[in-house]
Amino acid sequence: MALLNLGFAILIIKITICVLPFAIGIFLFAAPEEKKRDLRNVLCSKLFGVRNAIPYASFARSLLVIGTLLLLFALAATWFLLLSKYFISEEELRSQILYSLIGYC
Repeated sequence: MALLNLGFAILIIKITICVLPFAIGIFLFAAPEEKKRDLRNVLCSKLFGVRNAIPYASFARSLLVIGTLLLLFALAATWFLLLSKYFISEEELRSQILYSLIGYC
């Protein structure tokens, strides 16, 4: 018996795809201003060689946009990868109601 089967590995990958963007999005929203400034300085020094090449206001706005997109991606991924199979579609609901009505007659 294998300790890690393929189904469990796929489930772990799905959970990672759902949780990681959510955590990064929350971090981008909730990070204090000092941490955002440090992130901007490191990014600018790596890309441009200057610590303040990007103005802080536009950098903070872009972090909010990226955080929002990551949260939306995490919600959509959670729905499609994990939760959608646990909800009954409208067609299945109709067929179950029809079956129960025919079964009682």
